[in-house]
Amino acid sequence: MITVIGYGTFGKKVVNLIKNKESITIIDVKIDDIDDLLKEGIKVIVGDATDENVLKKAKIDKADIVLILTNNPEINRKIAENVCKLSPKSYKIARAIPGYHEIYMGLNIDKVINILESGAKDIAKEVESAKLKRKLMNLKYLLLEGMKKCINEKENEEESKRPLLILTHINPDPDAIASAMALKTISERWGVEAEIAYGGSIGYDENKAMINLLGINLLNIENVNLNDYCIIAVVDTSTSKQLPVLPPKIDIIIDHHNNSDLTAEYVDIRPKVGATSTILTQYLMELNIEPSRNLATALFYGIQSDTDYFKRETSKLDFEAAAYLQSYIDATLLNMIENPEISTEVMEVLARAIMNRKVVKGNIALSYVGEISNRDALPKAADFLLKMEGISTTFVFGIVGDEIHISARTKDLRLNLGEILNKAFGGGGHQTAAAAKIPLGIFKAVSDKEALRKLVEEAIRTKLLEVIGIKEEEK
Repeated sequence: MITVIGYGTFGKKVVNLIKNKESITIIDVKIDDIDDLLKEGIKVIVGDATDENVLKKAKIDKADIVLILTNNPEINRKIAENVCKLSPKSYKIARAIPGYHEIYMGLNIDKVINILESGAKDIAKEVESAKLKRKLMNLKYLLLEGMKKCINEKENEEESKRPLLILTHINPDPDAIASAMALKTISERWGVEAEIAYGGSIGYDENKAMINLLGINLLNIENVNLNDYCIIAVVDTSTSKQLPVLPPKIDIIIDHHNNSDLTAEYVDIRPKVGATSTILTQYLMELNIEPSRNLATALFYGIQSDTDYFKRETSKLDFEAAAYLQSYIDATLLNMIENPEISTEVMEVLARAIMNRKVVKGNIALSYVGEISNRDALPKAADFLLKMEGISTTFVFGIVGDEIHISARTKDLRLNLGEILNKAFGGGGHQTAAAAKIPLGIFKAVSDKEALRKLVEEAIRTKLLEVIGIKEEEK
């Protein structure tokens, strides 16, 4: 919530620039267009902001950012004194007047703006920056308080506790791993030790190469006791469905997916951003923490892989983060991560996907690859089939243990694979890339591999075509 104190000519310009982005409360002794402001969802308090009761009525203690913009220096000083007392945790931006350079001396004002040098647009930009500063202040406070709690518990208990565990989603991808690395770097810069844990397996040859080449230390969740940690952070997911275990309490969530069913004291979820690595890179930039070669390389690859080389759901912030990281990355290591040796099994699955493909309606390829041990060969096969002439959509599926795994890719902008696989099998993903898994169920009893192939192929194909809207007679 943003509180704007002073709604004169300059204050109006600032409000017009930020009003559609945040919840705003305006305080001034006289406000002419109250009805118009209320229609726009802006809260209005008419009164003298040098009066503490007026500030309390405006719930100044709940404000994230406070702008002090009246044109009277003495009044601004009095308002600032009250705001500092009643809203100590807010980020405060105050207007400066020529000739009164030291007006806010002794007060905890975060940014002083001289309006002769800075216009309303500059303050609007400062508000955007202040939101992140405020958020990072909260993150630091949470981590340091958790650290204090850990120290106290160590003194009172025989078994010592560790400060922070950063948990990724099941089968972590480069974005999740890099994001966890960045959060670990930030927390340790603040003196809070951290460890990273994952569930499932590290798949893809690229992911394995990334971990080995960058020397990333990850703990398997099976070897971790959540009760040993005072703070639990979750990165690159905000849904319980993607966690290897559900902690009794989550303190921090940082993610870019729009499927949240988890809550935490600190939450930063931005669905419009292409990668969680982008959000953590922005944190590093704001905190002036220069990333190591390995961290920068991991973050760059995390952004690159999650946006499909900046072709999928990419925001301006993703490009800015990648540009920032560019000068820090190790290009040789990045090339080695992107082009690892392909395992024999993956090559065999690619061959089976090609040989077993069945094309529907001229451009949709479905391929059953049988029983496999490496589920990550499926998306590689789906990507590979998509390169074939005339193919715009691919569905590759196989049996991994007691489950049927499906990976899908498309170049057809009329299709949304995430929605299709969610509706068909409860899966999910992006518009152009998605995955799903379903229990093998009664098919487990079928011992004949050819019979099993026919049953699985028919069941998957029928359901997919039904959801896409292709009638059986068109197959």
